[in-house]
Amino acid sequence: MLYFILSLVTSTLGSLIGIGGGVILRPSLKLLGESAKSAAALSTFTVFIMAVISVYKYNKSKKIDFRTGIKAGLLIVPGSYIGTFAIAYVAESFINFTYLFVLFILICLMFFKEKIHKIEINYFFKLIISLVIGFCAGILGIGGGPFLIPLLMFVFHTEIKKIPGTSVFIVFISSLFSLVQHAADGNIDYIKALPLAIAAIIGSVIGTRLNRKTDGKTVINLYNIIMILLFLGSLAALTLNL
Repeated sequence: MLYFILSLVTSTLGSLIGIGGGVILRPSLKLLGESAKSAAALSTFTVFIMAVISVYKYNKSKKIDFRTGIKAGLLIVPGSYIGTFAIAYVAESFINFTYLFVLFILICLMFFKEKIHKIEINYFFKLIISLVIGFCAGILGIGGGPFLIPLLMFVFHTEIKKIPGTSVFIVFISSLFSLVQHAADGNIDYIKALPLAIAAIIGSVIGTRLNRKTDGKTVINLYNIIMILLFLGSLAALTLNL
């Protein structure tokens, strides 16, 4: 029941904002006793289910920039696959510290968004950035959503109203390949995954409906608040475990 509620909340927020929900779900599962690898696998599974429904809903509302999504996802997919594969070869402490560092960078990017938004980046560096984002998404098991909001804003200059839908579309692509790798490695406990999946379906429907009633700036502000809260919570948890 607890897993169901957790998935419902994270999938609703993930679908509404476009972050996928893995960035919230993964650390929450760890707090409930899952190992880093198990949490990443269950998180990826849940995010994928959420993304499937959300892409369908956002597409009906014409809120997905598929052209940008395909460009941004061009190297996110192989990067995500490599990151998922690398989980078996890195220490759990490295994954935890990487997660915290990534949250800090994302917060800094959004804090200086007015200056960064004006920077023009050539296509080669866009591809490199996409590859790095995919790798981080795979190794952290978060589907890439938290990275994609800044990526779409600053690198691809996507319309703000289409950012959540386009982000979820890329999350769908990246989480699919990560999910295949997790399944091949036997990391997914399908008994635990079932309630997570059911809640993800419900949450994605709720999230996309809420998005239709929320303006773009409010969505970005919600993203910023969630990132800050996650960073503070993760920092506190990591400090207590040292």
